[in-house]
Amino acid sequence: NHFFVQRSKRKETGYAFLNLPMAGRDTAGGNTSCKEAIKLWEAEEFERKKREAEKKNEPPPEEPIKAAEEEVVRLIGVMPPINKMDKELLTLKAVRHLALSTNAIDKIGPGLKELEHLEVLSLGRNNIKKLENLDLPNLRELWISYNKIEKLSGLDKLKKLQVLYMSNNLVSSWSEIERHLTQLPELIDLCFVGNPLEKGMDKKEYRIGMLMRLPGLQKLDGKSFEPEEREEAEKAKES
Repeated sequence: NHFFVQRSKRKETGYAFLNLPMAGRDTAGGNTSCKEAIKLWEAEEFERKKREAEKKNEPPPEEPIKAAEEEVVRLIGVMPPINKMDKELLTLKAVRHLALSTNAIDKIGPGLKELEHLEVLSLGRNNIKKLENLDLPNLRELWISYNKIEKLSGLDKLKKLQVLYMSNNLVSSWSEIERHLTQLPELIDLCFVGNPLEKGMDKKEYRIGMLMRLPGLQKLDGKSFEPEEREEAEKAKES
């Protein structure tokens, strides 16, 4: 038996096998705890750095990887999946980019505000229904596409948020944009494709509608706004 863990760079793609035994793991519930996942990642990251050093003809790392000291921790695609964000995540005191994508998490765990340096939180491809426990004043990017979110309440606290990737959720109303995303003064990059709101209207109408409500946006669904679109949004807003 082996563990299967996803390793990634920015787009969180690419897989790596970890040949670690099942002994010592609690598998009764068919899930991996955050504590177990962190240990997995430490071992895999140590092996990755060893391979990287060999390629560069450099000496291998001498000390084991300690997740608590790392700025980027990726607990992605763990098998069996993580289903709960527990207190073990709060041991990651130095983390700036925490990735928990492609698991079975149904709730954003409490206590994240203790991760004072956290700037990028990735929770895509889980089972999250509600945006909660986001007391993260320094968060700049939230990646939460492919979940089951209908309402945007809970984002209001993220005053430094610049990037929000939440495609393929269940948001269907402009009122959610007006009530919550307008409270994010630094938001410049939004991915929203695949929500009922976007699916239910003409693409041009959707882009102009979003720009009318969020004039500070620079990019929507990976495409920058053209000057013509900004002019049209201004006219539509005035009419």
